[in-house]
Amino acid sequence: MKKRGLLYLAAVLFAVYVFIFPQEANAHSKKSPTQKSAVQKTVSPQKPAIKKKSTPRKHAKPLSSEAELKKLLIQKLSRTFPQDELQNFFSDERLQLDRNIFLPYYPKCTLADDTERDHRGYFDPDCGILTRTSLDRGKKYIETHREEFDAAYEKYGVEVEVVAAILRIETNFGGYTGTRSVFNTLYTRYILEARRRKEALIQIEYFLRITRIGEEDPFALKGSSWGAFGLPQFMPYSYWHFAVDGNTDGVIDLFDPADAIASAANYLREHGWSDKEKDRKNAVWAYNHDYIYVKAVLAYFNALKKSRQDTEEISSPETQQNSP
Repeated sequence: MKKRGLLYLAAVLFAVYVFIFPQEANAHSKKSPTQKSAVQKTVSPQKPAIKKKSTPRKHAKPLSSEAELKKLLIQKLSRTFPQDELQNFFSDERLQLDRNIFLPYYPKCTLADDTERDHRGYFDPDCGILTRTSLDRGKKYIETHREEFDAAYEKYGVEVEVVAAILRIETNFGGYTGTRSVFNTLYTRYILEARRRKEALIQIEYFLRITRIGEEDPFALKGSSWGAFGLPQFMPYSYWHFAVDGNTDGVIDLFDPADAIASAANYLREHGWSDKEKDRKNAVWAYNHDYIYVKAVLAYFNALKKSRQDTEEISSPETQQNSP
């Protein structure tokens, strides 16, 4: 019995050793789902991708020489004009760059004692547009061309005083219309001013249309350092679209007061001139994109209108009868 008991005990101990201890060992060796393995898989670093050399884009070489730009200009204009005419224009020895158009201009003001000083702009107290002399000049010009002003007002509904204001500020009623070749001026700006090249091309095209229709010498027309001409200083594009034959003689001549007055009135009407202040500002702004210019034109317009009304009141029969 004793021997059998010892065998039974030995069997129990063997079972504990074989079945229980291994399971506990296995339980302690399992990884939890969130636990990283102590042995990480070694990942060999990837070799950086070899970038292929990109082929540089081929940009057109910017045109720089006058000859290259002239050739391009003729090419663009040939869509509108015969090639032989263009060759004649652009091979003329009178065609030349006028770099003087870029020089600043500093006008002078001559005082009553004949001394001079720098002009201070539109509203100079001694030489500006609102002086008595300037307003009297405007009244005289309207009276001299009363028929032309009345006809323009009747047709376009634009007050005579604002048309006079345009002519006063642009050229002092024709006192200075410019002495530079319009063709050379526009050509110079096309060649030398890259940022204005597109605009210069448009103006050159309309300029050639104008001279071609009138069978005029393109080098004969004189104007400002911008290419504007005539009493109202129209650019060629504006001439083509807004200039009118005020005296119905079959020719639109902006150096003729009748045509200049009618054309300026037509331009303002076409750009919305009305009795509203906002419309008036916008119409004058269309004429010249300059806030000071707009202010000057409207200031002269109002001052001249008031001055003419005061003069009419003084000269009226009722005023004369009531005067001592």
